[in-house]
Amino acid sequence: MKILRALMIVLISILFMLSQGAAQDQMPMQGPAAERIAQYKKMRLMEVVQMNEEATVRFFARYNKHEENMRDIGRERNDLIDRLQKLSKSNSNDAALENVIKDIGLSEEKLLEERTKFLKELRDILSLKQLSQFIVFERNFNKNLRELMRDVARDRWNRRKDN
Repeated sequence: MKILRALMIVLISILFMLSQGAAQDQMPMQGPAAERIAQYKKMRLMEVVQMNEEATVRFFARYNKHEENMRDIGRERNDLIDRLQKLSKSNSNDAALENVIKDIGLSEEKLLEERTKFLKELRDILSLKQLSQFIVFERNFNKNLRELMRDVARDRWNRRKDN
């Protein structure tokens, strides 16, 4: 368990360093660190859910498509928020602001619809127990990832203060 935590900390450190540059220009994180984390997540997911070979192939085909759809919708949403920021800085009229806010709401609905559709599609691949394990794994993995990123950031901050 300590080895897994150490591996996660190293991966998160790389992720954090790369994400700082990405956050500045608001582009989604890409590159080798993001790919390593995605591969680690898939490996752990296969261990936790324990799918047979056929189910694994079918699951990851749908999972990869779902992730791509979520990224596309997320980019669309971020573009709308960028547009909203520009409009609000330029003192645009309320109607223009309202239209963009409405579009952001629609984008949020698309995210929820995509997630719901994906979970429904998994029902013909996974048993209810496996689907439950997947849902819990997703939540816990993302929560742990956020906590590790926070820990790494705190450690970096403390080192800077000590120097």
